[in-house]
Amino acid sequence: MIAITFIGSGSKGNAALIEFEKNFFLLDAGFSCKRIKEFLNLRNLDFKDLSGVFVTHEHEDHVKGLRVIFGKHPELPLFCTKGTHCALASRGIAPKSFVDLKYGRELEIANIRCFPFKVPHDATEPMGLRFDFGGRVMSIATDLGHITDEVLENMKDADLLCLESNYDEGLLRSSIYPGWLKRRIRSPMGHLPNEGFRGVLSRMSKDPQILALMHVSQESNTHYLVRETVENFFELNPARFATTRLSIAVQDKPGERLVLERPLPERIKRKILVQNTFDSIWENEEIRSVK
Repeated sequence: MIAITFIGSGSKGNAALIEFEKNFFLLDAGFSCKRIKEFLNLRNLDFKDLSGVFVTHEHEDHVKGLRVIFGKHPELPLFCTKGTHCALASRGIAPKSFVDLKYGRELEIANIRCFPFKVPHDATEPMGLRFDFGGRVMSIATDLGHITDEVLENMKDADLLCLESNYDEGLLRSSIYPGWLKRRIRSPMGHLPNEGFRGVLSRMSKDPQILALMHVSQESNTHYLVRETVENFFELNPARFATTRLSIAVQDKPGERLVLERPLPERIKRKILVQNTFDSIWENEEIRSVK
């Protein structure tokens, strides 16, 4: 089983709890230690139950609570790239345990296969993450300016796809942001617009079970526009995505727990198929006997 719950996601802060059966990790820590602890307590968990913290990059909306978390829980391992680690260390965030993640190099933790990959964003050494566990795949890219071949390669067969949907072009144009910030957001090293998911979904090798969109701007986007954009895309592709479930993370409260169960073994699938076929034949025989 793989699961993810966004504690909150948006321009003001980002964090999520990711689960692999009984192994729990924090993904980013863009909220106060207090808020993250309150969420964990709601799940009957505490920081001592975590196996580590994955940090995608060093921007404040992803690391706000790290200093206090590592100050109170120095035993927690930090999983990130060396560039991100150096950027955090320059700000006085230096946990005792650091696991260096390298683009394209697999890391295995308790049968969880983790593949860090490069994302185009204006941070020191930002990363996306792909996790393979129990026959399921979850891919995550929180901040990125465009879809690269490397990003697509790590997302094209995801069962649970977590992707940024940061801004609507019209709202960004009319927003109160200064011109330099609008140019940064739109740049190839900035953030994905609402239409950005199309660059992945249109080229996936299979339909994802769950599409989770996140990092929705409070200034230049709305959840209604995000949902409308996705639903319009699905309507243009009626033969696909019929079973794909859409979830949109919000800023100020935890989202739903998104779960991928282990796939059924082939022998069980065959048994169910045989049983369904038998039930169908029996039902047809009963109908004919009634007639």
